[in-house]
Amino acid sequence: MNVIDVNETTSEFDILSHSEIYIDKRNIPNKQGIVSKEFISYKKDAINLGFAGMDALWIRFTLRNTQNKEITKTLEYDNQEVEDIFLYDGHNVIVEGMFHMRADRFSTNPIFELKLAAHEQRTYYIKAHSKISSLIGKLVIWEKNDFILNDQRHKLYLFIFFTIIVTLLLYNFMLYVFTQDKAYMYYVIYLFGVIVFQSIYLGIAQLYFFNNTISIEITKATFGYISILVIPIILFTREFLNTYKFEKIDLFLKAYLYISPVMILFSYDNIVFNLNILIIFIPLGFTIVFSGFYALTHGEKQARFYIAGWSFVIISLVFSVFKAIGLMDVTKYFYYINEVAFVFEALLFSIALAHRIKILTADKDEINQKLIDFQRGEQFRLRSLVNEKTNALQDSLTEKDVLYRELNHRVKNNLQMILSLVKLQRSRSASPETINALDITINRVNSISYLYERMNLNDRLQELDTLEYCEDIVDNLTLSCDKNVTISVHIKHNLHIDKLVYFGIIVNELITNALKYAFDDVGQIDIKLYKNGSHVHLLIRDNGKGFKENYKNSLGLEIVNTLVNKQLLGRIERTNDNGAKITIEWEEK
Repeated sequence: MNVIDVNETTSEFDILSHSEIYIDKRNIPNKQGIVSKEFISYKKDAINLGFAGMDALWIRFTLRNTQNKEITKTLEYDNQEVEDIFLYDGHNVIVEGMFHMRADRFSTNPIFELKLAAHEQRTYYIKAHSKISSLIGKLVIWEKNDFILNDQRHKLYLFIFFTIIVTLLLYNFMLYVFTQDKAYMYYVIYLFGVIVFQSIYLGIAQLYFFNNTISIEITKATFGYISILVIPIILFTREFLNTYKFEKIDLFLKAYLYISPVMILFSYDNIVFNLNILIIFIPLGFTIVFSGFYALTHGEKQARFYIAGWSFVIISLVFSVFKAIGLMDVTKYFYYINEVAFVFEALLFSIALAHRIKILTADKDEINQKLIDFQRGEQFRLRSLVNEKTNALQDSLTEKDVLYRELNHRVKNNLQMILSLVKLQRSRSASPETINALDITINRVNSISYLYERMNLNDRLQELDTLEYCEDIVDNLTLSCDKNVTISVHIKHNLHIDKLVYFGIIVNELITNALKYAFDDVGQIDIKLYKNGSHVHLLIRDNGKGFKENYKNSLGLEIVNTLVNKQLLGRIERTNDNGAKITIEWEEK
């Protein structure tokens, strides 16, 4: 048996890979019946048995205090969904888990306090069991203060995530009230489903809102609260992509709407199905993404935003299903994959709103042209009828213009609300990493907000000044930079309104990257935009350190690549030329 040496400074130390395990097929109720069983060494930091039913996982490990005084350590069972956890500490039994949350527990994950006298060696047994949820085991031993800081940091990230989602929910609800567009109603329900799903999945609801009795009932109805997330996705897909025009796809989506209530009923407390039935959602995920591509090829222009946004969410949900059934746990490599996917999807749908405004503008231009043609062809023979139709069309144009202005105003106000919330959170954050991440988020939202501000100030939206918009972004970034960096802007071409938002996000991300990594103190950055023939060229270069050989894409550069390749349908080239040089080119039709 391995003996794990610990002392006063031991912290964030993986226990499972130094332990022995036994899979108990009979669910023996106490340690006495298990001590004589043959345990095997386990060399990984986590174990995933999927939906194990009546099987129980036993873990045995031995700790030895190497110091001349008593020490106290915190043992974390890093999985908030396990229903029953029993720690056998000598002759004592401590019970934890989602069904046995103690009143004094402050963390989302179950924890135990371990005390070892000077030079004491003690063997511990842990029994973990889940009848309904997936059985995943991971043990980490902490110094108490380190664990508290880690738990607080985790809750801070979750607070930021839920704040953004709640803000977007309220924003889309107001859009629904104003437009009465059912797509927004389904999207609001979906965002509510995200809040419910993530709060239960992350253990927040059980920690702050549910008692043990409610937690048991919620766990029994796991398929039900998952469906609160899935069903609105289906309804939103049908409405947003107009899948009513695609008979086979729409029939497949409706089938899931009818199947889900049946699955909710028969999977409650594993009456007929256990949660391995979640695998039926995997084909649905791929079908939803396929629906976006299919709709795009059949004239639904907004489908490209749908594809980009939902792809991340669907992939993260598929990974969640893989984790639940024991196939793969991607959270070992990317802990906040679901939260990042949901937020990224929300940002892309904010860009989709700008595209909807473009569609409204195009509709307005089309109606104007029809009005002119109608007046020319019928002015002598049907003058009275032309006047009647003209008045009706003008009313329609006025209504659309009011709707357009109101949408633009609401987008700007809600972006300012998001900025205020993030700035408030920044002022309360002590971690430099968190403050840096929030500053980057503020700059990203600002790059969009400046465009809407200029749209509000300019009645001729097709003539927005690209130079002034770029200078707004540059001034904001240099204002918060503590380095002596000079940024020169040379704009020789005004971009169309539907390309400005992408241009702003790209400039924000690339200049932020240069200010952060290219210089130690002093530097020069040049921004050039010009048009050659039918192609637009954007050149950003600096005289800094250049790209390193082991250079990898950051999230910001991943956003730039996505916008250039997927939205502008252009190409991007990165080279070292006495510093970093980035060239972007796309065709302007």
